[in-house]
Amino acid sequence: MDPIDTPEWADNPRLSGWLAEQRRAFPAWAAEHGGDWDFAPASLDRLEDLIRSRFDTWEEVRDARGTPLLEVAAWYLGETLVRRCGVMWRCMPVLPQPHPPAGGYPLVTYARDGLTEYEQEVLEDLEERLEMSVPLLDPADAIRSLFAVPGYRLGGTVDRFDRFQEWRRSLPGDVG
Repeated sequence: MDPIDTPEWADNPRLSGWLAEQRRAFPAWAAEHGGDWDFAPASLDRLEDLIRSRFDTWEEVRDARGTPLLEVAAWYLGETLVRRCGVMWRCMPVLPQPHPPAGGYPLVTYARDGLTEYEQEVLEDLEERLEMSVPLLDPADAIRSLFAVPGYRLGGTVDRFDRFQEWRRSLPGDVG
């Protein structure tokens, strides 16, 4: 079992503390940035415009990690996927020291135990052949990718998760 699929990654003080902090900060963040943030997929274009209006380079975004602007923005992106696509927040329970150069931040993905047995079997085969995997997103990394990957769009994150749901619906039987 992948560690991300363990209960420790789904419910731990690092994750619950971070989520609670962002939820508390969101109303003031939303008011400061124009209000009417509704967690709709279309609002991700607006989020992207906000981020691009404040930063010009990947390094600037990297150096601003931990600021309310980017922390709440990352939470908003992830929470939009949670509400739209039914994914779950996950986070490494203990951050290794020295701190890894990447990773260790809250992620969103589908809970494998939420997949049917048949879906899991088919998915395992597809993963072995490197044809498909369960979508996983580090929202903070997605925001940094706006300045590192030409043509990258935050709205495209929804598409990845929607395609996975379409794949699930294409399988025979009662599926999420």
